[in-house]
Amino acid sequence: MSKLSIIINGKEIAFANLDMANHPKTVKELLRVARIKAFAINRGSYYMFRIPVRVGAEKPETSFKEGDVAFDYMGGWLLIFVKNSSYFGKANLIGNVEGKMPEIKSGTELIITFLP
Repeated sequence: MSKLSIIINGKEIAFANLDMANHPKTVKELLRVARIKAFAINRGSYYMFRIPVRVGAEKPETSFKEGDVAFDYMGGWLLIFVKNSSYFGKANLIGNVEGKMPEIKSGTELIITFLP
């Protein structure tokens, strides 16, 4: 199973399992990125991270649960939901965070790795 890892200051703070079976195009494109530096944007019910990937819709959704990982294919944003909420656009639900997502301040620089 493919995974996503979030690293701050050399320490893994969260990881998620990615759903290759239901969203193969999205996950394959993210795996091609492999590792990227990003800045966190805290939107209250979810975090946003800019990822330079272009992919189309794969069973997009607008409502998400705590721990869901989604990809906004229109804007190139990786989204991690910390509360059950709706998203203003549509996004591909690509996985789930294992455990509880720690709090991240907006503007925090981090590394996101995508592992096969």
